[in-house]
Amino acid sequence: MIVQWVIVAVFVLAGLWYLKMEHHSRKMKVVIIVLIGALIYFSMINIFTSSQVDLTSPRGVVNAVYIYFGWIGQTASSLWDIGSDTVGLVGNAIKVNNTDTDQPRR
Repeated sequence: MIVQWVIVAVFVLAGLWYLKMEHHSRKMKVVIIVLIGALIYFSMINIFTSSQVDLTSPRGVVNAVYIYFGWIGQTASSLWDIGSDTVGLVGNAIKVNNTDTDQPRR
C-alpha cells in the first residue's frame, strides 16, 4: 500500500514541477515521453521474463500479452481504489467496543 502512496506523491510532485517549468514545456514533453517509454519497457521486461510466460510459440506470445494487459489493468484499478483501504482502516479504528464491561466506572 505504501508503494501506491509513493506513486501518487510522485505524480503530484511531477504535476507541480510541470506547472513551475511551463516555459520549458518542450523539454518537459520529451522527458515525460522518455519516462513513459522507460516505464513500459521495464514493465514488459518484468512480465515477459517471468516463469509464467513462454515466448516460443504464438499461443505463448498471446498469453504473455494477456498477462501484461491484465497486470496493467490490475495495477491501474488498485491505484484508482487507493482510498478504500483507508476508509476501512478509519472505520475499524473508530468502532466502539462495548463488549468489555457495561458497568460505569467509579
